[in-house]
Parts: sequence; C-alpha cells; structure tokens
Amino acid sequence: MKRALLALLLLSGCATGGYGHLPAAEQDDVHRIEAYLNGVQGLQAAFLQHGPDAGESAGRFSYIPGHLRLDYVAPHPMELVAGDGHLVLDDPATGAVTHLSLRHNPLGLLLKYPIRFDGDVQVTDVRHGDGSLQISVAQADNPSQGLLTIQFSEVNGQLGLIGLQGVDARQHHFVVELSAVQQGVAIAPSVFTPPAE
Repeated sequence: MKRALLALLLLSGCATGGYGHLPAAEQDDVHRIEAYLNGVQGLQAAFLQHGPDAGESAGRFSYIPGHLRLDYVAPHPMELVAGDGHLVLDDPATGAVTHLSLRHNPLGLLLKYPIRFDGDVQVTDVRHGDGSLQISVAQADNPSQGLLTIQFSEVNGQLGLIGLQGVDARQHHFVVELSAVQQGVAIAPSVFTPPAE
C-alpha cells in the first residue's frame, strides 16, 4: 500500500491514463483482472471493514459488475448500495440516509461497467504475492481524488476477489476483507436498488 500511495503522489501532476507504461507481464495481469471483474456473475461474501476512525464493521458483501451492496450487521444494522454513479448509506439507528457521488470516491473506480483500466483510469501498481495479485488504480486526470487497491487470490491462474483498500481525497483510509467468498451466485437486481428515504 505504501508503494501505491507513493505512486499516487508522483502521479498527482500527471494526466496519463491506462497501463501502457507497465511491463508486458503486468499489462497481461491488468487484462486478466478486467476480464475477471467484468465476468463475475454474482459474488457474495462475509466482510470485515476497518474504517478511518479505527472502528470495525462486519456484514454481508454482494457484487455484480457495476454494483455493490454491503449489509452491515455490526456494530449495528446498516445498508450501503453503490452503482450508477451514486452511493447510498441507510442507517436505521439514526434515520439518516446519506447520498454520495462515486465520481470522486475510490469505489467509483470499481463500479464502472464495463471496467477498463485505461482512458480516465491510471494503473499505479500491480503486485504479486504468494498466491495473490493486487492492482492499484486512480483517476488519471486527478489522482489526488483517491486510490483504490483491489486484491485477489490467485490459485492455478484463477482469480478470486478477496479485498479492497482505499484512500480518499481527505486521506481517509478503509480496508474491506472478504471471507467465505461464493462466486456464480444468482443475485436479484432489486438487491442493488438504493434504499428509499
């Protein structure tokens, strides 16, 4: 993550999009990640989230290309629905419904469909670990708006989404760790309908 943040700072004055600057092997990794994220038929998992205030949250994670839903169960029930350029967080405990644009939010980099990490997106880092692969991306024309790192398991060349890390324009960090991941789950489109106020 430190390397990715350094790359973000170095790119802050640069408006070059894409991943053409990467070595050929890393460009191949980017293509594989794009194909994986665009081809997910439905993914559900348990999640643990570490937020900017050092608090922890947990619940159920649901994803299809272009849409994300988090159903929080701890510390109290809430639901977050993101897609179509918007994020809506409903907190029944307070009665608050928060609306945010994904245009300047790191999650927006994951929720475009189809996903293409070129043009208005800059790939800042591709990194392999032991059975893992991750990619860090930012807005090409304004990298200081945020950085998103998408993390995958990699077993026998097969990718599986296992986590997200992000930092927004106010330097707020978040980490989402996935477990008990199920892929190919049929998820009704209504699951991604934002909560009514």
